[in-house]
Amino acid sequence: MEEAKFAETPLHKAAAVGNTEVALEILSLMPSLGRKLDTGGWSALHLAIEGAHRDTARFMARFDKMLVRVKGKNGMTPLMQCAARAGNEDDRERELLARLLIMCPESVTDVNNLNQTVVHVALVNQRCNTVCMLVDWLRRRNQITAVLSVKDLNGNTALHAAAQFGCAMGAEKIVKLVKLNRLNSNKMTALDLAIKYNQTAVKKILADKGAKESMDISIPLTTTDYVLTKSTLPEKISRDYYYLSVQLTLEMRNTILVVATLIVSATYQGVLQPPGGVYPAPDPETLVNRLHPSMGRRLLQLGEDSWKKHVAGQMVMEKSKYRYFMPSNTFAFALSVVIVIFVVPGTPVFLILHICLVFMCISYLLALDAISYYTGISNMIFYMSLYAIVGAYVVKLLYYPVKALLVDEDWWLRGLSVKFANRCSGTKGKFSDAVMKMKKQHTVLRLN
Repeated sequence: MEEAKFAETPLHKAAAVGNTEVALEILSLMPSLGRKLDTGGWSALHLAIEGAHRDTARFMARFDKMLVRVKGKNGMTPLMQCAARAGNEDDRERELLARLLIMCPESVTDVNNLNQTVVHVALVNQRCNTVCMLVDWLRRRNQITAVLSVKDLNGNTALHAAAQFGCAMGAEKIVKLVKLNRLNSNKMTALDLAIKYNQTAVKKILADKGAKESMDISIPLTTTDYVLTKSTLPEKISRDYYYLSVQLTLEMRNTILVVATLIVSATYQGVLQPPGGVYPAPDPETLVNRLHPSMGRRLLQLGEDSWKKHVAGQMVMEKSKYRYFMPSNTFAFALSVVIVIFVVPGTPVFLILHICLVFMCISYLLALDAISYYTGISNMIFYMSLYAIVGAYVVKLLYYPVKALLVDEDWWLRGLSVKFANRCSGTKGKFSDAVMKMKKQHTVLRLN
């Protein structure tokens, strides 16, 4: 049995008749039989599902979750087979499907020999309630793009299949999550298929959401055409940034963050406690005696007239030294903060950290303004640092919407890309052409 490519084993027999105890005993003695296909091209778990032996199928999947991903005839997995059988009125089959998804969440991304996902299979078999359950599962697992954007051998996504087979409930859920105007291999949109197959309900849903026919949208730029076009300045900038981010490994990020944090701490301390200290509140005769002896001597050397004409809290350091110390200290602080802003990842939690950095910089600049001499140099330092830090933060914030337009992946700003594509798919102009070229460039750069 181990050497034979296809063999009808005792495990297949036990699963086919729903003998759960024997099936589990055989699996525990020889787990490899769970992945063996019989002469018909089915595994034991396939046969248990086909025979509606739900308890047997559930316990076999619990014993080894990878059995849910075994591909049988036509590349069908047990999960796909369960989705194809789960009728619109059969809650027990959908309960089994839900249990299989919970036991093996990765199985939802598998495709069969026609490159169809489990959602495609459910749509082809017109299991609309099952499709709704699967879409809700994908939304909760944040696997929308990984499944709903997959095209079969005919270039049809799940939305195309819903339009072709008239699954109105499934289409109503899918249109909120995906790009509406993608073309299949025949250059047809989902609305084209709904019109072709006279699916009135789906056609109305698509039209209400702004879906368009193929004749009304701009033809996407092919990869071949993109390679033959001349590179633009935005492409060069994004390409350089991409290579920089790829080369920035986790170890390098940690090293940079440690060094930058040390510089930020040291330079911030230079403003809180500047060399030589700061002038206290006026009343020299009383306060000099309370100060450190070295500072007291320094203030007495300056004389009472010099003491009185300075503002409380201002630096004692001479202007000639201030002109070298404070620009160096402030530029080191600002550039270190800029590096931290760019190196720290852009997830929502870290964006809160970015906001904290901005407020820390504001407090630094206010402290700098309080202790500095009011000269042209201090004003220049203040505004240059403020613009550098705020500018870096704004660029960081703008990077993520731009990335959302270029990357078709499941992440926290994926919905922005969908809304932009659905709104601008029919428009023509320099901006849409530039976005299209940037998307193609990103696709080419990510090819391994």
